[in-house]
Amino acid sequence: MFAPGSLTRAEYATGLLVRSVKINGYYLLLDNCTLHQTQDIETSEKYLQGGPGQSVSLINAKKISGQISCPLRINKNGLIENGVKELLKHAEYPINGLSIQTNHAFSHYNITAESHATDNNELITISTAVISNLTLSCSPDNEVKVSADFEGMLDSRTIEDFILPDQLDILGRSISWGDCDISRSESSMRSTNSIDVTIANTLDTPIFLIPYYDNPELSVRSDQIHHVGVTATKWSGKTTELLRKGAETHTHIHGGWIEQDNLTIKLGPVTATFTTPLYKVAQLPLTPSVFTRTTEWIGLTRPAASLSPGGLFTFE
Repeated sequence: MFAPGSLTRAEYATGLLVRSVKINGYYLLLDNCTLHQTQDIETSEKYLQGGPGQSVSLINAKKISGQISCPLRINKNGLIENGVKELLKHAEYPINGLSIQTNHAFSHYNITAESHATDNNELITISTAVISNLTLSCSPDNEVKVSADFEGMLDSRTIEDFILPDQLDILGRSISWGDCDISRSESSMRSTNSIDVTIANTLDTPIFLIPYYDNPELSVRSDQIHHVGVTATKWSGKTTELLRKGAETHTHIHGGWIEQDNLTIKLGPVTATFTTPLYKVAQLPLTPSVFTRTTEWIGLTRPAASLSPGGLFTFE
């Protein structure tokens, strides 16, 4: 008789073995990875049927979605990891999709409604992934973190193998608060207590009705999304500052843009520059503890300027 849980003899999988991925072919060790194939599957009571029960299935389009996160690290030469560099370059200029290889993301390439629920699962390369949201965050108590949300699809059935690093001597360290700096033309911002940089890409994932042919050689039917379109890109940020004794009225922002303010954020060898920030009204709650001011902004670009690589991030 079988018993559930830990009473059965088994060798359990752990994240220590499978938490590495490859981003466009570059090895990257993660803290967390929730990239999986997703598909909205439900039932509906809106169709004629024998009674009040649920007998009609609603199986919608499948796509890849999820999140990865990792520390911002430099290698033994002081350079940013190539995997993270690919993420940052893609997020600010999401014209071409990313390829992601994992050790654990199972996928089903055929049509769900026409297949047995456990058949033909494979480890497949995620051939087209687009970042919908990327955040760089840092504070005095934590290392600099990178988190990215994805949506994507499979262009082809590319069987995956075990992900191994390109070299054995993977040495480096995480970027800490001591490696960070922030300033703008009107203030050195020396009392900054936290920094967040966010890129939000608005995505559209359309699906189309594909004709059915009795001849399987002619049929190209699929229940996947067919394209991943980017309709808008927004660069933004947020910072908190501990206020020193005094009013500090000259650095409080009441909203609006400042041309050539050159808000510059340095995270080790990575620099994010907002040339013309559009500021929101700064918030300053009155509390018994140290006054903490929160300022948020959105990066403006010239109306005639097209989206181009290197508009936000530069690398040493």
